[in-house]
Amino acid sequence: MEKVLEITETGLRTLENPPRLQISVSGTVPTGDWSNPRLTPHVTIQAPPDGIYDFDFVADRPGSTVPQMISLIHAGHVWKAFPDTLKGVRIHALQNSEIALLESARPDRQPNRFTLRGCDDNTHIVFFPKIFIPLGTSGSPADSQFEYDGAEGHLIFRGKDVSQEETSLGSIISVMLRPDADAGGLDFALILPPVSLGNEMHQEFETIGIKIQSRGHMISPAGAGLTYKAVTLKGIAEDIPIL
Repeated sequence: MEKVLEITETGLRTLENPPRLQISVSGTVPTGDWSNPRLTPHVTIQAPPDGIYDFDFVADRPGSTVPQMISLIHAGHVWKAFPDTLKGVRIHALQNSEIALLESARPDRQPNRFTLRGCDDNTHIVFFPKIFIPLGTSGSPADSQFEYDGAEGHLIFRGKDVSQEETSLGSIISVMLRPDADAGGLDFALILPPVSLGNEMHQEFETIGIKIQSRGHMISPAGAGLTYKAVTLKGIAEDIPIL
């Protein structure tokens, strides 16, 4: 037996009654007529600390007179009474290896767009934690974008104009709606809770935004320098394709 040339596809499926793990794998071999494709497990003394178990994808090489062409080959393997520590499998070929994870071991999907609307329907916010800038324009792929639409107008903030701070309340995303001048400045702070999408494309949530009004330079310094107005927001966190 020999390892196949290259892995092209792997898959896992759990079966019930009794619990079993079905492993499927496809790959290529350098000629036609390879036979008896199968998965052979690596022998280990201790369970892998990362929960990833290794297999070789092997088959029997044909005789000398065979078609000289890259050919597809497939194999399946049912693992009975697989260990509770298993998170996935790693399949090895001659030129590469691939990992297939159980659904429960896959990392949670994280949102890349937050859309929020005020309960009074006067405030609309779209926040991208990261944006991707077309070639030839200024900006960084790590920049964020905060789009605000409300009584103060339709405003778009990017990069350093968007302040982000991690706190016990969640992420606080702040922008300046109006510079601090004689009439006073106005900032807006969005309290963004951590949201995990799990295996879903979106999740709904509720939070608040805070309008922060400063007094301006012409007012007596006595008294509080800032006043606050809370805005109740309903939001949708989404994982959208980035083109």
